[in-house]
Amino acid sequence: MGSTPDKTLLLGGSAVVVLVGLHCLPGHGGVNPVHGWLSEYPLRSVEVGAPYALALLSGNLATVRSGIAMARHGLLRGWPAKALLGAWCTSLLALTVFLKDPAGSAGTWYGEVHKLATMANFACLPALCALLWWRFRTAPPWRRNARTVGVLAALHVACAVPFAAAFLVHSNDAGVAGEALGLIERGIVAIDIWTIATLTRWSRAMQDRGDQPAGRAQTARHSWPARRYSLRWWAAKRSPFQRRVETVRWSPSASIRL
Repeated sequence: MGSTPDKTLLLGGSAVVVLVGLHCLPGHGGVNPVHGWLSEYPLRSVEVGAPYALALLSGNLATVRSGIAMARHGLLRGWPAKALLGAWCTSLLALTVFLKDPAGSAGTWYGEVHKLATMANFACLPALCALLWWRFRTAPPWRRNARTVGVLAALHVACAVPFAAAFLVHSNDAGVAGEALGLIERGIVAIDIWTIATLTRWSRAMQDRGDQPAGRAQTARHSWPARRYSLRWWAAKRSPFQRRVETVRWSPSASIRL
């Protein structure tokens, strides 16, 4: 339990168990376990809202820890991949802090923030999967992993696009549209969990294989300023006369050789 992978697994597993447990409560916590929106739990009561918020925070922390390992092991190379995962975690935190407007109520500013966070949450993770698929689709060791995250990105978009379109129009409706959105939302959450688990397993496979990006020292050594202003460059630029003068200056016995 003391290692980082074990702690990450504990945090993520606890979040999943709590979310599943909320659906098994007597009366399901006041939310329909199939069609009700997950974001309705904090609006029902503190008894179900607090575990729901803690589950989201626990899952978010697990994703952050896993993302740090992904960047260290070489899966998240470059700022676009890191920014997409960071934006996904930030949007999940916003969904935890800013609650959804109750059904049938007038819109509020925090409800609008919840909408924007939902859109960002639905966009960032499939975009990250598409980016990783594009980068590793031709890499011999990781073609299968790239194909898997590509399929996950397609599944995510297939669920997120109709959800986002209906959510912006029927976010405060309790009719058929709302029930359909609740079902799609659960599918998206399941795909999110599957995606994070897949990326974590891929990152650990990279660690075991040793496919890590070049370190800072190696990058700096091959960078243009390091090459231009290295001692070897200056030595090559000096004329033979300059090298002979420096030999005389710094070596007491050099004048005898001259």
